[in-house]
Amino acid sequence: MPRRRSDTIVGRLKAHDPFELIRWLARSQPDPRKALAELVQNSLDAGARTIRITRLRERGVTILRILDDGEGVIPGLERTEALAYLATHIGYSRKRNLTPEERRELMMQGKYGIGLLGFWAIGETMEIRTHTPGAPAFLLRLHEEEPRYEIEQLRGRLALDERSTEVVIRGVHRAALGTLTGRRIADYLAAELRGQLLQREVQIVVHDRVARGRAPKVLEVRPTRFEGERLPLPDTLPAGAFTPVRVELYLLPDGASGKRSVSISQAGTIVYDDLADFEAADFRHPPWTEPRVTGLLDFSDFQVPPGSRRGVVPDEAALAFAEAVRSLEPLVTAEFAAARDRAAAEVGADLLRQLERAFREVARLAPEYDLLCVRTASGDAGPSRDDGASHHGSAANGEVPPAAGGLAVDVGDANADEAPAPLLPAGPLHVLEIVPAATRVERLGFRRFRAIARDAFGNPMRRALDVLWTTDGALGRMEPARGTAVQFVAGPDVGTAAVVAEAREGERFASGRASVEIVDIVPGSDSARTGVPEPRVVEEPGAPWRSRLRDGAWEVNGAHRDFRQASETPRRKLRYLAQLLAKEVLLHSFPSPQLGPALERLVEVLTITERKLDRG
Repeated sequence: MPRRRSDTIVGRLKAHDPFELIRWLARSQPDPRKALAELVQNSLDAGARTIRITRLRERGVTILRILDDGEGVIPGLERTEALAYLATHIGYSRKRNLTPEERRELMMQGKYGIGLLGFWAIGETMEIRTHTPGAPAFLLRLHEEEPRYEIEQLRGRLALDERSTEVVIRGVHRAALGTLTGRRIADYLAAELRGQLLQREVQIVVHDRVARGRAPKVLEVRPTRFEGERLPLPDTLPAGAFTPVRVELYLLPDGASGKRSVSISQAGTIVYDDLADFEAADFRHPPWTEPRVTGLLDFSDFQVPPGSRRGVVPDEAALAFAEAVRSLEPLVTAEFAAARDRAAAEVGADLLRQLERAFREVARLAPEYDLLCVRTASGDAGPSRDDGASHHGSAANGEVPPAAGGLAVDVGDANADEAPAPLLPAGPLHVLEIVPAATRVERLGFRRFRAIARDAFGNPMRRALDVLWTTDGALGRMEPARGTAVQFVAGPDVGTAAVVAEAREGERFASGRASVEIVDIVPGSDSARTGVPEPRVVEEPGAPWRSRLRDGAWEVNGAHRDFRQASETPRRKLRYLAQLLAKEVLLHSFPSPQLGPALERLVEVLTITERKLDRG
């Protein structure tokens, strides 16, 4: 009866219907996978070293079994007394008497005494079977939506000798069947209990006897391993008067796929899949929102809601955790920036080589494109191999050191076929194409040309043709005068020379024409060769241009928004520079006032789509 104290009535809360509270507690766990994880956690708390989870079907009913070799249900009591204690003490756990230090040392999770009620989210009936050495086995049977319990002796013994406990859930709900397959059980437990599994010597095996076809039948639960490079951060963070926060953060490689988030766990069990979901503080900002940062923050002193076992109680421990994570943000930001700088430096050191490899096939398969001039460190010009480029005559027979301002492109044999042979042979001669169609060469230098004969459908002719080459004798000469591949040797004067090729096949005649500009010297240095120039980053904020050729150098506008966005990742930066170089090669090979703006718009579209595809 309530007591009256002066004008105040003092009483004790009492449930009108205790089973109604049990029903609400049981229904507070909506996830069957989490309910299963709670049962496995009980096995871990009992010190089990072997846990078997079996999914099977008996007489048309799906059954889930969890068998372990732990110390058993309340080992100090007789089996019937221990099982009756479980059924009559819902909401109370003997583990609650442990101190926080003992709980951390023993890695025990449960303390509310309601974990068994989670079976309502899985199936209709649960049996807890237990036996100890020298004693018969007994079972406790609980029913969904029923307040009664049953205890009876089990015929026979359990699968594991000496001491074991088995939980059997019968009548798995139809809605839970899809989430409780063998593969999904193993994957969920590997992530959910990762911290527990890493710290314990325990083997968890899932047997799926319902699986069909090629679906795996036996799976071992192995704790999830994070991908990427572990960030060099402190292993623990002080959290005031509470247990330190354990830190395990990784930097994923550029372009990695899969889930990317920093999760939160309580003594090894996940309570938040993403730090951004933490209610006691707002962490929806960098570095936690960086797509390449993943890992785990573990804090043992969280108070977890007993029903769902997800989220935490917003108490002093949660505030201490939030403050500790805030103190970590500058370190994570600095390490992320340092890793990004290292990656950018590695790409920058090999940038020209990567561009050269990308454009090597352009020079070989599409020789009509005239690649740009590249200067050498010693002032000598010319390739170390015959690459069909423009050279100064004095270096035609010499070896050339690596270029300081870029790389020459080795295109191999100039007579190599530019495409696989067509299915049918080419028809009669129709046109004669000269590649390159327009180029530039220094005085007394040389440039290689090829003649490609095609039929009326554009198919290249592979039959031998007699091609005659002529040019303006005052500005240069052709060596040799006949053949499909020759070179133009410039004279001492500057000007523009026409190169003409003529071919006959029977009564058919075709000719092609190209132009060669002979210059005193290509501006920018003393000598040049064709290849990939090194980009010179120039800061011009507000300028619309992305790249340009100026005084013999390839300049890239580092202040342009596209360059800054492309520089977010090394891969995107490399592709952006390749697009700019392709634009410059086209403008250099086919000069046209109308072509420049169109190519700029093309680069703009490619940059936008590349960014979206990279994020996707």
